[in-house]
Amino acid sequence: MARRFAEKLSLDSLLVLGLAATGIATLAFAVSSLFLPFAWDHGIIGSVGTSYIDGGVPFVDSWDMKGPIAYIPFALAELLFGPTMWGVRLMDLAYWALAGFVMFVSMRALAGWKIAAWSALATYLWVSSAGWLFTAQPESWVTTSLIVGIMPLLAASARLTVGRLLFCGIMIGCTGLVKPFYFAMGAAPLVFLALSGELGWQRRIGLAAGLALGAIIPVALIAGYFAARGGLGAMIEVHLLYPLSSYVKADMSVGAVLAGIASFALKAPIVLTAPFALLGVWAKRADPRLIWTLLAWMAVAFFCVAIQAKFFVYHWFASYPPIFILGAFGIDHLLRREDRPGLWALVGLAAGALILTATVARPVRDVVRLVQHRVLGAGAEAYYAIYEFRLYKAADEIAAARYIASQSGQDERIFLWGCDSTIPYLADRPDATRFTFLMPLTEPGAYRNQYRAQAMAQLTASPPTWFVTGLNWTGEGPADELLADFPELAAFFEANYELEKQIGMIGIYRLNPASQTLAGGG
Repeated sequence: MARRFAEKLSLDSLLVLGLAATGIATLAFAVSSLFLPFAWDHGIIGSVGTSYIDGGVPFVDSWDMKGPIAYIPFALAELLFGPTMWGVRLMDLAYWALAGFVMFVSMRALAGWKIAAWSALATYLWVSSAGWLFTAQPESWVTTSLIVGIMPLLAASARLTVGRLLFCGIMIGCTGLVKPFYFAMGAAPLVFLALSGELGWQRRIGLAAGLALGAIIPVALIAGYFAARGGLGAMIEVHLLYPLSSYVKADMSVGAVLAGIASFALKAPIVLTAPFALLGVWAKRADPRLIWTLLAWMAVAFFCVAIQAKFFVYHWFASYPPIFILGAFGIDHLLRREDRPGLWALVGLAAGALILTATVARPVRDVVRLVQHRVLGAGAEAYYAIYEFRLYKAADEIAAARYIASQSGQDERIFLWGCDSTIPYLADRPDATRFTFLMPLTEPGAYRNQYRAQAMAQLTASPPTWFVTGLNWTGEGPADELLADFPELAAFFEANYELEKQIGMIGIYRLNPASQTLAGGG
């Protein structure tokens, strides 16, 4: 009976079954992602996003270097669901559901629904494979915005309209408001227009103008908002000038660059996909507009990684869609070959299965972790205890936030000397200064003395109830070791605060009674 069943099972059926299994695994991970904890970047971005909904202004009232639009999803999630860890992950799922749908519809027009489903799943799963540290982050949303903006062009062919290019420009403009070099992503649709030979030059220029106008619209809206709120200068200083003067430090030796590239190129999904991506380029050579647009997208994405010169895993996210799209074209070519169709189809099917297996491995592990530790195990605390990075321990951050929330009033402020912004965010307590984490107060550069003076002025004018020490900016050591290099803050801390609770590396200090009397409360 088993052999008879196997004979009836065609390669096409196997493809459908494989996609169905991958889809179920993807859905399971999507649900489990709602339970993932924050890493330190999430806490920082969430704390800055709070400024949007508390009447403040990011960069003026809360400090971080990312672009102004990076904080809006966190702000929207907090507005809808409060300061939770699952709210922004629900937003992340919504963005990826939209991007996955757009990618599926666009690819279906180019290669059929099965290949469309394969490419959409592979892209989402490989971003998810970056792990809890890097999911639900601005770079992930840059990727979704590029998919939503560029993919419909690839399937539109003669149906190009100014409105479609305008929308694409808006999406690219939004990515540039996360990090300015993403404006260069406009090169991909411009390549598409340049190679659209069926369009006259006047028409192409008009469409390019629509693209440019679209990119300008979000910039104008954001600049207008910050100018009206008196924060435009602070935005330019923190987002543009500070990184150039104090943060742009990277090892650009040949060895470091090669190691950074290898950290991406030698991952199993990329190693497995690369030959099929090359085959996809060859298979679609009759449509140079499609191929060169995807190659331009990939080239700009690689440029954006190189210009950051740090080669972090999430910096590569924007390159994933064109890689997997080209890989999908290569696999589709094998499935459609007429010479020895069974053999080539089997090779294509095996390749797709291997790539999806490689991309789904880590998300499936996260699902298993959730079931083992939170559903069948000791509960939430044991579950969060397995999420660590360097010295950052998610369980300790959550415990510290809960402790402060239980021991303080809603208006009691926190000064954080660390990169543990998850604590004030989840405790839902205001920051005592504009500095949501310690890096701008410790990193040498043109602004450090100015920022230290600002912090001390705010702290001495009204000492906060809580002084929390956590981890240094790299997460590799305790932040209190850096106090000696900031003697004014060290003296203020020693004179006014007493240790109330120690949770792992996190010290929770309360304003002592004498200082509280002099200050009139925290």
